[in-house]
Amino acid sequence: MPCPRTRLLCACLDPEWAGRRRALVEAHVARCPICEAELEALRSMTAGLRALPDPAGAPDVARSWRPAPAGRRPARRRSFTDILLAGLGWLPAGAAVTASLAVGIGMADRTWPAAAPASPPASMARLDVFGPVPPGGLCAAGGLCGSAKERT
Repeated sequence: MPCPRTRLLCACLDPEWAGRRRALVEAHVARCPICEAELEALRSMTAGLRALPDPAGAPDVARSWRPAPAGRRPARRRSFTDILLAGLGWLPAGAAVTASLAVGIGMADRTWPAAAPASPPASMARLDVFGPVPPGGLCAAGGLCGSAKERT
């Protein structure tokens, strides 16, 4: 079973970690063979990682992030399109949005009728949806569904 203090062993590898807690952990490691073996494995793993060579061709990030010296601006050549579009800003995007809205409105005008819809055919005009007789002409009771003229 691992010792409950093994999670503090990684902190022992840090040379800047000092104080009472470090002394307590080192005293525990001196008495516990499991923690001593674990700490030795961590030390050998750390030494092995430090012995690895740097990757070939690693970029120098510090140099690329360092600002240019005062008074000097980095030379940058501007392309023809950069020069051409420098004064336009958002104008091309606005023109594209305007053109798409114009096309959309033009298409909507041609597909939707401008006048009111035509009246329904005569066969549909006779259909009384909200009348007293349900669709199909079936009535629950004889006197409930007919109009007053039909009852007399």
